[in-house]
Amino acid sequence: MAILVITNRDVRNPSARDVSLFGEGVNVKGPSELRLAWAEPSGNDWKLELVPEPVDMNPATVPSRGVFLSCVDSLQHTGRNCALYVHGYNRTFRETLDQARIIHDEYRVATAVFSWPSNPGGIIFTEYAAARAIARHSIVAFDRVVGLLDRYMRTTSADECRASFNCLTHSLGNLILESFVRAPLFGGQTRLFDNIIVHQADVDRAEHGEWMRKMRFARRIFVTVNERDAVLNASDIVNPDRLGNTVAGPRLEHPSYMDFTQAKGVGKIHQLFGEAIDNPNVRQFFQSALNGQQAHTGGGIVLDPATGFYAVR
Repeated sequence: MAILVITNRDVRNPSARDVSLFGEGVNVKGPSELRLAWAEPSGNDWKLELVPEPVDMNPATVPSRGVFLSCVDSLQHTGRNCALYVHGYNRTFRETLDQARIIHDEYRVATAVFSWPSNPGGIIFTEYAAARAIARHSIVAFDRVVGLLDRYMRTTSADECRASFNCLTHSLGNLILESFVRAPLFGGQTRLFDNIIVHQADVDRAEHGEWMRKMRFARRIFVTVNERDAVLNASDIVNPDRLGNTVAGPRLEHPSYMDFTQAKGVGKIHQLFGEAIDNPNVRQFFQSALNGQQAHTGGGIVLDPATGFYAVR
């Protein structure tokens, strides 16, 4: 099954059939503009197919309609669940596909990736600031992504497709989620998802309650934490404590906080869902969470009454 690419990157080479199709900048029409493509692994490379846009579009010919309805048909025939992946900072287009492939292959879920231009270039501090600005300016695009999923997959398939829809936002990708939820355009769209995995979030820990309370319509929210996360510990140099590497401080009732700090084989790892899956407890957590199940119970996961966090061993 191919991976669905939904992106506000620039279309660098419209005739390309490989990763050179999309560039590292924002779409020339602005960060709210979306293009769709199909991506299939081809050895160690990728085969891309850009979804064409008709010159005269109407509700019957808009490209997203056919694409998402074909996804529904695939879910019906394969019996798989569906995951939306939002990647983090400093990822090339190829790297976003490689990360989405881990989710698709390891956890056997149909996968869509919202690939945003998080690698604008420059020295690290200016590039990081530029990527944060792009993330904040991508909220309309993200709203459109969730709206398309809801309109064409969840609503259309409600009586026919039993697939679970889940979302994993990774690292700085959580700034898109936070900015989206904080914005006036947010109206509870996260109700689409059975599970939202706020994965190693590169956002301020102290303020997360201000926006995460607004996601009360989501069935379950999981916040992952690794106190030794090397990437987030570096982010601490220029930022307050990050949500993804801090246990101390107030916590909310609705999310389940998952502490991977002492899990075997985790160490300083940032991308838990891909780099730490040799640990069966880590793998089982993501297997359950990405398939719409309760993921905070089971072997190797123990509630720590002192912190209120679920410790993964």
